[in-house]
Amino acid sequence: MRKKSHISLAKYIVDSLEEQELQKHKKAFYLGSILPDCKPSFITVKHEMEGTFPKVQRELEELVQRQRNSQINMRVFYRNLGEVIHYIADYFTFPHNPHYPGNLKDHCIYEEQLKRGLKEYIASGEAERNSQWIRFSVTNLNSTTDICNFIRKAHETYVKLKNSVEDDCRHIVTLCHQVVVAVIRLIKRDTAPEITAAAS
Repeated sequence: MRKKSHISLAKYIVDSLEEQELQKHKKAFYLGSILPDCKPSFITVKHEMEGTFPKVQRELEELVQRQRNSQINMRVFYRNLGEVIHYIADYFTFPHNPHYPGNLKDHCIYEEQLKRGLKEYIASGEAERNSQWIRFSVTNLNSTTDICNFIRKAHETYVKLKNSVEDDCRHIVTLCHQVVVAVIRLIKRDTAPEITAAAS
């Protein structure tokens, strides 16, 4: 996806969630959402499920563990979560998959169409109408392992479909929204006992 697409996605997620800490650190989240495309490795490392998902899985596990142990502040947490979301969005972008038949030029044209399509999809209100369902859909994801298995299974289904810009928009927005909700839910669950103990 183009950087503008990643920013549009990140802004949608921030606007959809009534999370005070995310609102407070939204610029860090926006920055994280484009950072992988600003690193030198962007030239040599393809943002594809087969190549980078093990790394993303480790980063997500470490991110939650470090937050659980109070080793990072919320600004860093949301910047790093933005990076994780960047990769997930790319996994559900057709040209970032081995079964994509086009060349580099086709890839660029597709991502330009996706940039416009994503903006239109978010503006249509369809994504926002699904937000309540999204919150309920991740209540059984109780660990980073559960979240990563959820992403993997969703991608296994995705690659069997007839892909299009419209379907990519739905997959990208839904999956990334689900992952952010699930991760925040984990953090809140893990920190709640500490808050209760401190108050007693």
